[in-house]
Amino acid sequence: MSEREQVHGFVGRLLEQKGDTRPLGDADPLLTNGRLDSIDVLDLVAFLETELGADFSRRDFNQNDFDSVDEILKLVELLRAP
Repeated sequence: MSEREQVHGFVGRLLEQKGDTRPLGDADPLLTNGRLDSIDVLDLVAFLETELGADFSRRDFNQNDFDSVDEILKLVELLRAP
């Protein structure tokens, strides 16, 4: 399974837990339109660290980095870069 599929699936499950069954596109805003909240971002950070090896100790937290599946994948690449 690709990283995109993993992130998309995890975000989709977070949305389903909130009762949000609308389609999820990889560029769809998640935080700015209220589909996810700060608690969901914490769950997402734990997932990214555990499953994709992202190291959040090397970067300041910016909520915009979590606003879409595309942005999340960009962040993961940055956090794994040497």
